Amino acid sequence: MKTEQLEIFGTRLKSARMIAGLSLRELSEKIDNEVTKQSLSKYEKGLMLPTPKVLQALSKALNQKIDFFLFNSYTEFKSISYRKKQDLPKKEEESILEKARAYYESYSEIEAILGLKTEFVNPVSNITINSYDDIERAANTLRKEWELGLQPISNLIEMLESVGIKVYIIEHSDKIDGISIEIENGGHLVVINIANKPLERIRFTILHELAHTFLKFSDAIKKSPKLLEKLCHYFASCLLLPKTKLLEMIGGKKRSYIKIIELETIKNYFGISIRAIVYRLKQIGIITENYHKRWSIWLNKTYGVKDEPGNYIGVEKSYRFMQLINRALSEELISISKAGTLTGENISDIKKMEPIA
Repeated sequence: MKTEQLEIFGTRLKSARMIAGLSLRELSEKIDNEVTKQSLSKYEKGLMLPTPKVLQALSKALNQKIDFFLFNSYTEFKSISYRKKQDLPKKEEESILEKARAYYESYSEIEAILGLKTEFVNPVSNITINSYDDIERAANTLRKEWELGLQPISNLIEMLESVGIKVYIIEHSDKIDGISIEIENGGHLVVINIANKPLERIRFTILHELAHTFLKFSDAIKKSPKLLEKLCHYFASCLLLPKTKLLEMIGGKKRSYIKIIELETIKNYFGISIRAIVYRLKQIGIITENYHKRWSIWLNKTYGVKDEPGNYIGVEKSYRFMQLINRALSEELISISKAGTLTGENISDIKKMEPIA
């Protein structure tokens, strides 16, 4: 085997180990010390290969099909931006990243099998973000280029994946909200933790994370982490709720009093939190700074720092990946075994997807 192939195998073995959250010693123990941690280290460094018997044992211990280790490429991450707590264990962080990498690779592979172009074009790459107004301009440009009009985005994940941005969903502890990843080939991957989060917060987080790698912030903004976070927040609200529609629904003039039912109606229609709406109203001059503070205090006292009234009913789920898998199966471009490798599902579950003759 060529040196490059050895290195790729080693990298994929290490990726599988990180997904499982195991150290070299723990992996060695899991296969009954059939291979020492020193030998495992040599495998990962691309210095040697395991025997077929050992490879089978590794596959079982790491809960990965053998095809996973033999895949002849490895997706490199160009930049990674987190929203996580400092006490997120390193092993958990690595596991999440490697699972996301595996998802991106599987998604990209099925697109390639079907001959679909995966190149992503950023419509706002020429806009340098220096202010809230620049954020509004970028959001408006995206809505225009992606032909979204002024209506609510019913399934944000599906919309983003239709333009080449992949979204990987996890359910984890509250120690992490999301990760935005720029791929070396120019692609974008957003990782979102949906555990114990209302739908409007999930939608908000998806766009916040995307903003970190998607928007071109000025050097001055990058030097101010707090302002950078606020602008990423603002981008999410601007894309979810166009300024034109907000002004139409709330009135295009200054307001000294707003009923909660007005905000609930906007929230339930556009899938955006009341807190984000109120902040947006302050930024565009509809309400004063003082009135915004009063709203924030009232919401926190009445509902707590995370909850609020209103009930947005929607769906945030990717159907495209499995649709592509099913299409490839129907066109006999992949086998059931290959579908199982790409999805991580058992072959018995994949067989249930087979088309009716």
